[in-house]
Amino acid sequence: PMKRVTILFTLFMAILAISSVLAQNEPVRIGAGDTLGITLVGDKDISGQYKVDDSGYIKMPLLGSIKVAGETEEGLTKKLTEMLRKYYVDPVVTVVILERFPRYVTVTGAVRKGGKVPLRENMPTRLIEVIQTAEPEQSADLARIKLTRKQPAPAEMTLDLERFIKFGDPTANVEIMPDDVILVPAKQMMSVFVTGAVARPGVLTLQEGSTFREAILQAGGLLPNADNTRITIRHEGQTEENPVNYNDAMSQDPAKQVVLKNGDRILVPTVQEAVTVSVFGGVNRPGPVPLVGRMRLSEAIGQAGGFSPFARKWDIKILRAVPGSGKRQTLKVNFGEIEEGKADDPYLEPNDQIVVAERPREQFNLSTALSMLSAIASLAWLLRRR
Repeated sequence: PMKRVTILFTLFMAILAISSVLAQNEPVRIGAGDTLGITLVGDKDISGQYKVDDSGYIKMPLLGSIKVAGETEEGLTKKLTEMLRKYYVDPVVTVVILERFPRYVTVTGAVRKGGKVPLRENMPTRLIEVIQTAEPEQSADLARIKLTRKQPAPAEMTLDLERFIKFGDPTANVEIMPDDVILVPAKQMMSVFVTGAVARPGVLTLQEGSTFREAILQAGGLLPNADNTRITIRHEGQTEENPVNYNDAMSQDPAKQVVLKNGDRILVPTVQEAVTVSVFGGVNRPGPVPLVGRMRLSEAIGQAGGFSPFARKWDIKILRAVPGSGKRQTLKVNFGEIEEGKADDPYLEPNDQIVVAERPREQFNLSTALSMLSAIASLAWLLRRR
């Protein structure tokens, strides 16, 4: 975030220089408090000085009250010429701003110098100039600036000044009018948990929209024993671990950045740790099984030699540690539904204990013996018929 703000201010200076040159060619608009010199050739009663009132109007003979705030000298000249055609055959009108009233805008929010900011006297002032004068803070959200306008007509708008800074989009860098109120909001903050082989594990407070790369850097980077091939992110409220391509996520390519959400948990395992799960009960080779990558339940049972003849596949329990409590939660699984495609084959976590229920072996032996006797009797009956 610090580097991002530094880059934005570097761009500010270059863009401000360009904006100043362009602004010199833009016409100045009339505002409340200005003094205008209006001349109608051949008519001394209409010709004279007019002060624009607080509502943006002047009052003239024949024409009455006329709204002039927001008009340029050229625009008001054309407007008065058309209005005076009712009384003159070919009126010749000139309008000059004799004196400009000091004008200000109000800037609030995530800025160091909030309050009233003066507008330039002899040329239009753009949003980027006002924001730069107010000095935005590091937390300033320049993509959601709120502008409330009183003249020439009341209006409210949200402006993305970052698009102007990054891409030169002129729609956000609007001309600022007197009495505008500009709110620069602070970016929303979020919490991200980083655990494992990093220099400073724990809870990080980041700006909303921050990336995996920014989180790892704020956590002090990876330790020498970190296994960057098995880093995962778990979103809040979910059990599934999402693998991270570390080299891509830490690159400068914006397209490869991994944007984080509030409550995300980043796990950075070490290369030394022996990660296993244990399989008990109705399998042919019960005991610890290496947890390789994102292993599913079916893979662990396969590594344990598959189901034994005594296995109750519909009665499987996964005992999983609850972080920080010393307790385990129980997840019940019906493997028959997994085989039929009615349930997902769950991913396992380090140190999971898988218990496959078994049928009593005595019951199995009796049923097996009865089946064998029945088969022998059937065979003997077939032989006698011959």
